[in-house]
Amino acid sequence: MSDQTPVRLLILDNSQNRAEELIELLRNSGRATRAHQIESHESLQSLLKARSWDLFLSRPEANDVTAEQAIALVKEFERDIPFILLADDNNVESITAGLRMGANDVALEDDEERLILIINRELENLETRRCRRQADIERKEIERRCQLLLESSKAAISYVHEGMHIFANTVYCELFGFEEFDDLEIVPIVDLIAPDDQNSFKKFLKSFSDNEDTSEEFKFVHSDGSPIPAQMNLSRAQYDGEPCTQVIIRPNDDDQKFEARLKELSYQDQITGLPNRRRFIELLDLAVERAANGNESSIVFYIVPDEFEDIVTQSGLADADLILGDIANLMNSCLNESHLLAKFGDDAFTLLYPNGHKEEAAKLAKVIRDSVESHLFEVAGKTYQLTVSIGLALVTESSTNSEQIISRSRRALADAPVGNSVVFYHAKKAVEATAKDAAKDELRELVTSAFDKGRLKLLFQPIISLHGDDDEQFEVLLRLVDDDNNELGPRKFIDIVHEEDLSIKLDRWVILQSIKLLAAHRSAGNQTRLFINITHKTIADDTFLPWVNVALKAARLPIDAVIFQFHESDAITYMKQASIFTQGLKELHCKASINHFGCSLNPFNTLKHLTVDYVKLDDSYAQNVDSNTDKSKELMDTVKSLQAKGVLTAISGVESPMILSTLWEAGVNYIQGNYLSEPLETMDYDFASEDM
Repeated sequence: MSDQTPVRLLILDNSQNRAEELIELLRNSGRATRAHQIESHESLQSLLKARSWDLFLSRPEANDVTAEQAIALVKEFERDIPFILLADDNNVESITAGLRMGANDVALEDDEERLILIINRELENLETRRCRRQADIERKEIERRCQLLLESSKAAISYVHEGMHIFANTVYCELFGFEEFDDLEIVPIVDLIAPDDQNSFKKFLKSFSDNEDTSEEFKFVHSDGSPIPAQMNLSRAQYDGEPCTQVIIRPNDDDQKFEARLKELSYQDQITGLPNRRRFIELLDLAVERAANGNESSIVFYIVPDEFEDIVTQSGLADADLILGDIANLMNSCLNESHLLAKFGDDAFTLLYPNGHKEEAAKLAKVIRDSVESHLFEVAGKTYQLTVSIGLALVTESSTNSEQIISRSRRALADAPVGNSVVFYHAKKAVEATAKDAAKDELRELVTSAFDKGRLKLLFQPIISLHGDDDEQFEVLLRLVDDDNNELGPRKFIDIVHEEDLSIKLDRWVILQSIKLLAAHRSAGNQTRLFINITHKTIADDTFLPWVNVALKAARLPIDAVIFQFHESDAITYMKQASIFTQGLKELHCKASINHFGCSLNPFNTLKHLTVDYVKLDDSYAQNVDSNTDKSKELMDTVKSLQAKGVLTAISGVESPMILSTLWEAGVNYIQGNYLSEPLETMDYDFASEDM
């Protein structure tokens, strides 16, 4: 399950506070939720009946419902929901008791780290099961269509197992003079070969055992004894789930060469002349099959030119295609006949490396990378210098299918720190904990020295009206710059900020820098406003409101030029302080915004205690909202309810133009995301150019 997909969560716990803590635990691990707390046996029945769920976290007993009863109901409704029991003690015997009860696993009291590991494992297993069920449905449909195609095909096709026919289509039967398959079923395939060619046929079968796809011409015999010169093509196949050999017989005619050429073209990318995606997947499927049978492992390279979209913008599609052709030729010069290089996507190449030696594969990948980096590409009188990044994934006996291998090689690329990289995919392991601890110590040093060494940086991302208003608004985003000039977002270091008690100091640094830059920007005639994020420490700080009032007046800024924004989870955990804080802002005529809204148990209940002007929905509301009817309705209902309370709504995470019409229809006031504009180093953005 993608980390960006909200987890549909059921919680059986007496305490709403503990339930919120579980939701926050998942959020801190990178997973948004849509949670529901079970209030009774009847409510659980209704929830299970109404829809599917992704996860069930349960105490041994709560709200007059036992975990054993909950498990029984899940089974009764035949729901595939990972059930994790949350033990009330640290007794390891609780694990055995829970597993015997039917839980997928048991987390002991206060063992949050293990609980997250269990949750991630069970969600991944759930996604695998769902994909397998969907694949079974698709496989059955494909088999049905294939059967129809076989019956309607003009080619003579049969399936043979141990020399006997187990299926033959009508054309095949008619070719040899049989009225129906029942008459052919008892005839060995060797009996269809003319006696003079039977020795050649046996050698052909032997050679086929060493090759995946092979063909040869033979003289066949009709049931009346007349000869049939034809070409036989053999390939590995399955029929009714059993391994067999597919036989295609084509009588010799003038169209054979033309058909062969058409097939060749159907496997070729017209821009580069390389094998195309279809051909690569076919050969990768065979590699996966060989690996599954323990015969041979291999490695897939996923090769992508870095920032190639900039080349397309600069040079146009025609010249960009020529550059891709040059890249293909250059990479081919680094390879030998055993390597299969293919054009896989618009600007992506794949390579099938025919053995599982990681060190040798990595060497070849670096040769390709260095060759591209050192080469100057000349097109239409212009010179371009490119780099490529390469993700590698093993094809082994545990590999499921070609899609999994491609996905892993692409995920390896996603883990690459920068471009021009060579990265192997590897599953996360517990032994990485030591390295993580070392990295955390290094990050701690980076955070604690950030103020003195000038490692903090502000960026500004536009928040744009979806309905034509001329508001100029930015969200202030904080970045921590490391020794290699990599910019780290708050999610990577905010826990250390809290641990080192630097939250208030950091918030005030951000605010002072922001209003200083805002004052200079507004002095040029702009009416810009800034959304500035603050932590729960600032919300609870009694000295903050007088301090910020003085700071805004000193900068000669109107009070409403800054909107203070805080996290929904902070508002829930520190509800009393947040209520006092937002009321204080209102008295100062400052505006407040709540961020990441909609992932708690009762988000609208939170608003009853707060005075806010804006509500920014969690990013997960923008994921697949254009293609998922349930998510679209959920968004519309949420926005309608919020606007009925008199607040303005915003949503971040807009990464595609496809969702804009849905957001507009839902009535969302403001949108934000990288599709509209990536975070900027200055507040220079032309809001007037936006035409939604």
